[in-house]
Amino acid sequence: MLFRLLFLGAPIIIAAAFCARPAFGIETNNSEAFYQKGLSYYIGNGIQKDPATAAIWFKKAAELHNADAEFSLGVLYENGEGVTKNPAQAAIWYQRAAHKGHPKAQFNLGYLLFEGFGVPRDPNAGLQLFRMAAKKGYAKAQYKLGCAYLEGQGIPKDKELALHWLNEAAEQGHEDAQLLLNLTRDTVASSS
Repeated sequence: MLFRLLFLGAPIIIAAAFCARPAFGIETNNSEAFYQKGLSYYIGNGIQKDPATAAIWFKKAAELHNADAEFSLGVLYENGEGVTKNPAQAAIWYQRAAHKGHPKAQFNLGYLLFEGFGVPRDPNAGLQLFRMAAKKGYAKAQYKLGCAYLEGQGIPKDKELALHWLNEAAEQGHEDAQLLLNLTRDTVASSS
């Protein structure tokens, strides 16, 4: 009889244990689950698109140091989606993600600093962040860095470095880089 009670009781105990367990990532402190939930609300994946709710979930994940969530929260603040537009707040979230090596955050923070959008203008810091992201293979950063070297924006003109970075971006399919690279090569060829 004891065997039978344990045997029959086991499924009930196991089922109770699963029912008592919180939903994965929702009640627990799982930053990736919080980020994915925010992303679902941001893009409207299977639910109504809602940037304000996305911001709540991104913030929960960002507070747990999730770099993708920090970057995404920065985007929301920069564009005023679901939160009040605030480039200075965007820069704070980008900086947190950039320090973790997030190339898109490095680029976006670099752009805010380079142009002085919502933060004090600092082209040198912006270019340094572009270089960091470009070295990680981020095409937008490679393109912006190539343009800066080509035009001498914040750095001395250097056609060789400009062509290098434009070529890196073009090889990844960055259309503006491909166009500018072709125009630059045509200009060099016609002046020879």
